[in-house]
Amino acid sequence: MIIFLRLVSVLFLCVIAYFCWKLHDYSSAILACSGFITGILFVLSYVLDISRKLKNYKRELEKNSVLTDESDSKVKVLESKIKVLEKALDEALKK
Repeated sequence: MIIFLRLVSVLFLCVIAYFCWKLHDYSSAILACSGFITGILFVLSYVLDISRKLKNYKRELEKNSVLTDESDSKVKVLESKIKVLEKALDEALKK
């Protein structure tokens, strides 16, 4: 869809430039080209901003995932220590 829109916009710019060229109105052709380039730069800045935000969001998700994994491993270690201590307590009480 994005490629289609880009092709249509380039085609539209070419049509405008052709008619401006045929009418010998070069200032309109320059204006159309500069408007097209300005539009590209505006959209590009928007896309780059969204890309940066997406990368930051992915990093945050990875940090949360790592923290969750660390918490899970700490819980497992503590559970195993509790089992060992319970077993030792049971053996001490039996004696």
